[in-house]
Amino acid sequence: MGKGRHVLSGADLRLARRIEMAEVAHAIASAEALKPIRHDTMAMPIAGGFAVFAGVQSALTHAVGIGLDGTVPEADLEQMEEFFRLQGSPCVIDLCPLADISILAFLQRHRYRLADFNNVMARSITPNESFAAREAIGEIHESERNEWARVICSGFSAQMPVEEEAVALIAATSKASRCWLAVENTPVAGAAMGEHHGVALLYGDATIPQARGRGWQSALIAARLAAAQKLGCDLAAASVLPGSNSHRNYERAGFQLLYMRVNLTNEGT
Repeated sequence: MGKGRHVLSGADLRLARRIEMAEVAHAIASAEALKPIRHDTMAMPIAGGFAVFAGVQSALTHAVGIGLDGTVPEADLEQMEEFFRLQGSPCVIDLCPLADISILAFLQRHRYRLADFNNVMARSITPNESFAAREAIGEIHESERNEWARVICSGFSAQMPVEEEAVALIAATSKASRCWLAVENTPVAGAAMGEHHGVALLYGDATIPQARGRGWQSALIAARLAAAQKLGCDLAAASVLPGSNSHRNYERAGFQLLYMRVNLTNEGT
């Protein structure tokens, strides 16, 4: 860990709230960016966070940041469920484990199902740090957005054909972010970053199967940290699958595990 950077604590509610509120801001911005091609996209403040709908089964469709400001009235959580019910969607919650216990009691009574886990990793950024640059990586221009989205789709659907609808959705959503592309004769990897109130959210890391194992994700992490530093961010965060290569690559870049965010769903809503 670089000299001068702070050790972060997973028990720090103020820190967790800061990261989760950046996630809220990013979810809203991404949903707004999607509206031109998905007119039913909407968001509603609820329980200290936001509920976002961007299509049934969309990764953007969830409630995030709820329960971090203290006790949440049951009526608020029922309103959240109604928001999703009216859109014909299950109620999906990305829950920070530091949320108030009133959330847990509600989820237990309403028989929510555990869908998956994500490790929230973070690191501080100091003005005196330097990040290794790789010439083959650059921030995209608007004309490259569809090409970037196609690389992301290829990286996430290794054994499946890339669908044009998915490319269009990712390209539209990414307009709320800054995006990078790695080129090795042809584009081979990409990633994105949202910036909200001094927090850089690193996400979307994807490398096409035939280019894996060449350090592209680590290089993309460094590129985004350098950009975040120039923007004046003092904190970077990323959400990764537990035990994944991404988890290890972020650890090598100085990120530490803060907490495990739990994804829960109630199909009956």
